[in-house]
Amino acid sequence: MSYWASPIEARLCEGEEVALVGGGNSAGQAVVFLAPRVKHLHLIVRRPLAATMSKYLIDRIAALPNVTIRVGTEIVGLEGERATGLTGAIFRQRSDGAETRCAMRHLFLFIGADPNAGWLKGCVDTDEKGFIVTGAAALPLQTSRAGVFAIGDVRAGSTKRVAAAVGEGAAVVAQIHTVLADMAERHAE
Repeated sequence: MSYWASPIEARLCEGEEVALVGGGNSAGQAVVFLAPRVKHLHLIVRRPLAATMSKYLIDRIAALPNVTIRVGTEIVGLEGERATGLTGAIFRQRSDGAETRCAMRHLFLFIGADPNAGWLKGCVDTDEKGFIVTGAAALPLQTSRAGVFAIGDVRAGSTKRVAAAVGEGAAVVAQIHTVLADMAERHAE
């Protein structure tokens, strides 16, 4: 299983049947990237792509002859062994319960993630989904607790992209310097 689609994963599954779960733009971009390299790609989504994906990606995916979009489908079983890895998946159509087995060795997961910030409960403000709220103070990446910052996917309202998280990481360094300079100034008084 992979949670991203880099040239390495594309080489590993070249010419094979694969499945990708997810209906957002990240999933759509991964489909467009992987499809030319694989034998067949099954895109597993809960609802029509128009509800969750940009039209330009939907149009590009529709033009790919080796992509099957399985709307209203979920993966209910994985086959394989630790030593040999994934050998197949079982898809279930949610409307009628019909199941289909598909032999495959590669599964890509591009679904929403849990923020894994429960350990901060009561320490900093989070939204209803558990993502850390930032920007209420003067500094945009600062949490509700002075001097504590959040960046990347765990932050409420983030774009959930690696490049954005890297940029936020660079930006937060400057914000930390601001906090430290303010602290030094207060102690000097």
